[in-house]
Amino acid sequence: MRLQQAVKPSREMIEKWINQNVLAGKTDEELEGTLFVYGNEAHSLIKTPSGEWAIEPQEVKQVVIFRKEETEPVNMCRACGQDYTSFKEAIQCCAFLD
Repeated sequence: MRLQQAVKPSREMIEKWINQNVLAGKTDEELEGTLFVYGNEAHSLIKTPSGEWAIEPQEVKQVVIFRKEETEPVNMCRACGQDYTSFKEAIQCCAFLD
């Protein structure tokens, strides 16, 4: 019997974000160095010498995020950052819906 290690939700979301942004035409320079925060976990996106993307965990003891007040509604998924044409599409993006 083989046990499968569960993929962390943070890693799934990061991989989804990478795929969406690569498909949207973002360059390697735009993506490299991106910092992802999920709870008290932090990961950065780096390009390996072989040209592959790697998600590198960062040592953090505590994470505190301050947000600026948004002046107009943004149709962007707050989990992965993908832009949409409507607010409804944006909130449904990473929602766990049945």
